[in-house]
Amino acid sequence: MRGLVGLMLLAALPCAAQDDVAEEDGDMMTVTTAPVQEDIQLDCVFDRECLEDEGCTDGGFKPFLDAHAGGLDPEVLMVEANLVADAGTVFMMGARDRGRLSLSGGDFEARHLLTVAGDGAARYTVHYAEGPMMVSYLGRCEVAQ
Repeated sequence: MRGLVGLMLLAALPCAAQDDVAEEDGDMMTVTTAPVQEDIQLDCVFDRECLEDEGCTDGGFKPFLDAHAGGLDPEVLMVEANLVADAGTVFMMGARDRGRLSLSGGDFEARHLLTVAGDGAARYTVHYAEGPMMVSYLGRCEVAQ
């Protein structure tokens, strides 16, 4: 619980600092200026693809996650990430909590959610405003070699 409170405080710090006119930019804590820093690179392989309610089929989606994390506690960190795939790159933000990762991003037209368990099991979902339509992927994300 202590890590979660620290994460919430870290997320609130930039907002609080913006309200303080006397606060200098150099004193504001962000993901990149927090005392605990970590780079995260994951190779993901999603071998199942599910479109709407049509069931799942074999897939071969293999994005790469390039992320940087920062926080007050090494167990719970804020994360800024780029999910890189052949179709393009999506900026995502979220948190890492005791080895688990939860990120979301994209724009109004396509919202992205990536969840990775501590053992590497992963789920990636994209919700499209047009339609609306949903595509989900089931697979794994492992530390990049």
